[in-house]
Amino acid sequence: MKRTVIAVLGAVMIATFVASSAAEAAVINFGVASADGAVTYTGTSLDVSTALDLDGSTLLVVEKNASDASGLALLTGTVALSAATSPPSSDIIYGSGTGPGSLGADVTLSWTGSAGDTFTETLTSIVSINRAETDQIGLTLKGMLSDADGVFTDTPVLFSLTANQAGGAGQTITSSFTDTTSFSSSIPESSTWVMMALGFAALGYASIRRGKANRALLSI
Repeated sequence: MKRTVIAVLGAVMIATFVASSAAEAAVINFGVASADGAVTYTGTSLDVSTALDLDGSTLLVVEKNASDASGLALLTGTVALSAATSPPSSDIIYGSGTGPGSLGADVTLSWTGSAGDTFTETLTSIVSINRAETDQIGLTLKGMLSDADGVFTDTPVLFSLTANQAGGAGQTITSSFTDTTSFSSSIPESSTWVMMALGFAALGYASIRRGKANRALLSI
């Protein structure tokens, strides 16, 4: 009986470990660049700008991590960006500061994966702004990501964007960003499953020992 119980618990532990490991592999990690259209900014130069306008751009996937679960395709997948401005636009409003804070308007990224799953990412705050280089700016924003199929549910996400204007005012602005998570879904991590399984194993073993002790007392 003891061996059977331990074997079953061991099988459950292995199965849950494998399942949760697979879930942990589901991450967002892709890079996008503005493929066309004119990216503009608000301010006298890009490095002192207070907002970027990506209205005219197609954001094309240019890099994709092997474990990325966005469903996007390299070089053919596209991401839409819109801001909660009135009227709605594609302005990323970050203000004149350099430190953490709130965005001037929430920014929403959305896309549909190759399997039809729809993703919605809402960026709400600024982690940092890099204005150290002339005619260049770097932004790190954070927010939450969810999808229709439930692979991601309110998953924390980081958005790192760089834009530069070689030659200064009047020249073409190039921009790109990477979108990453270090979390998968709301499924517990593998270490959590292992601890749960070990706990159940310990309870099962204690129950068996208690049962044997009770039978020994009855036989006296």
